[in-house]
Amino acid sequence: MLEEYLRDPRPIQLVFRRRPRPVAYLRAKPYTAYRPTEAQLRARLAFGEVARRARGRRLVRLPPAAEEVARELSGRSFGGTPREPKWLSVLRGWVSPEA
Repeated sequence: MLEEYLRDPRPIQLVFRRRPRPVAYLRAKPYTAYRPTEAQLRARLAFGEVARRARGRRLVRLPPAAEEVARELSGRSFGGTPREPKWLSVLRGWVSPEA
């Protein structure tokens, strides 16, 4: 992942947060920007397919693609991200600390 980060022309993101008060700050791009999870890939593919089908429709309330995405993908789950227990990551760092 470090190689991808170093090759990225824009490795930093500008983030705007509105709640509880407006704040803007810089942060490094998240790991999933370079290597998305399987669930994120499935969600992005589903969004693209729905948007392609909505191409050329007339605007009523929302843009056609957004309206169809809201209708078809609302409430759908694409799977969770498996995480290792906290105690296991602490144990790994204690047994074999990275130098």
